[in-house]
This record gives sequence, C-alpha cells and structure tokens, in this order.
Amino acid sequence: MKSFLPVALAAGLLLPAQPAAGADPKGLTEASEFQVLLIGNSHSSRHGLPELLAETIRAGLPGASVHAEAAPRWKFLDERIDDEVTARALESRNWTHVILQAQKYSTSGRYAHPTDATEAWIRRVRVRRAAPILFPEWGRRGENGEGLRVHRLHMGIAEREPACIAPVGLAWEIVSRRNPSIRLHEHDGNHSNPAGALLTALVLYQTVTGRSAERLPPIESVRVKAAIQETLRRAAGEAHRVIPQEPGLCKPAPADGGEDSPAPDDAAQERADESVIQ
Repeated sequence: MKSFLPVALAAGLLLPAQPAAGADPKGLTEASEFQVLLIGNSHSSRHGLPELLAETIRAGLPGASVHAEAAPRWKFLDERIDDEVTARALESRNWTHVILQAQKYSTSGRYAHPTDATEAWIRRVRVRRAAPILFPEWGRRGENGEGLRVHRLHMGIAEREPACIAPVGLAWEIVSRRNPSIRLHEHDGNHSNPAGALLTALVLYQTVTGRSAERLPPIESVRVKAAIQETLRRAAGEAHRVIPQEPGLCKPAPADGGEDSPAPDDAAQERADESVIQ
C-alpha cells in the first residue's frame, strides 16, 4: 500500500474530479444498528461531529438504530491509554464502531512520534468486537500536503495493527486543491468550521456504513449551502476511491464469531491491556 499511495494521490487529487459512483461500494453493509464511539481530542467533537455523523447515517439508512457520541475530555490517544474515564466509555455500550483520532504527529514532518498507544487502542477495540477506525485528521490551513502525510502515518499504523482508515485528510486535500474558495477551517486555521465538520462526517459516514456519501441528500440542519454540500459529498466519495481498503476491515465482528473474526483469547486481552507508553 505504501508504494501505491503516491501514484493514487497524483491520479486522484491532481486531476479533474471523477464522476459520482453509479453504485454503492463493494461490500455494502446491511447492518441496521450503528453504535459509534469517537475517541480523540477537539477535532472529534467540534460543531457536534458525533451528532452530525448520526444524522448522516439516518439520512442514508432511514429506520436504522443509530447512536454516536464522543468519549469525555479532549486528549491525545497516548494520554488516554490509562484513563479510566475513557475505559468506562469504551465499556459502556456494545459499540459497533470505535473511531480513533488524535495520534500525535510532527507538523514539520521532521520527527516521529510513537504509535504504540494507537496500536494498543486498535487491539482493545477489536477485543470488544467493534470495528476500529483510524481518523487521520486534516492539515492546517495553507499547509498543503500535511493531510497526506498524516494519512501515510496512519497507513503505517494499520499495516502493523490492522484497522480501517477513514480518509478524512484526503477528502480535505481534494476540496482544498480543487475548490480553494470553500473554507473548511475556523479562523484559527486548525479546527473545522461547519463545512469542514460536514465533510468529516460525510467521510466517516461512508467508512462506517459502506454506502457512498455521494448518494446522500443534503443535510438540512447544517448551515452549508446545497451546492457546497454536493462538492463535499463528491470529495468524500472520491477519497474512498483513491485509497481502496480491504473488505471487512470497517465492519464489526459478528456477534456469534466466525472464521474471519475469532473470539478474543486471553493473550489478546492481555496484549490489549498492556500499558505501552514509554
């Protein structure tokens, strides 16, 4: 996958936008229940991101049982590894998907932060039979390519500890390069504004449900014009096509187990419970 990324980005991000997909992606989930926990910092909750994600799921899957919330407090993933509040949040429901955001990274790209904590969280989530989803965040305003670098970092994590990746940063790069007049950041140049939050929710929607964000109707509760929403939906869909993922990574383990999702053993539980921060 590492060697594929530069080629895919050159083809997918630097050429004209691709037409909307005619059908939902292969491996479409038929799930009727989505229990989603977001673990991260302020990027996981600004502008009501959990509620916005739940709203997009209800719009795309009317009748589905949907609940989404963010774990209390804003922390990096390595700061949460021994945090009892986060542990209780993870154990509070039978989550179907757990979105992991706030892996530390070097904004200059010169330094490498440990990823052990994120990998430990992936194991913990898997032990609970939920689908672990990595959330590589967007780059800061004016820092073209930062979102791609963060995505590469998370690809490396997923190679060591298999997990689904929501291409949030890639979708932001697509919009920023093709439609620079669309503002996605708040005035601080770091956090998302309502349009940025919607784009993030659209990416997470497609990652969680397996359904194309391009086929969603406009989300009326968001203060984002319909024409801009259409651009955001296309970017979310294209980001998923740029970097295809292994089928099944974004789905929770079957409740009754199965060959592809064996029941967690004691060793797996012990590995998940290890404190790995040095």
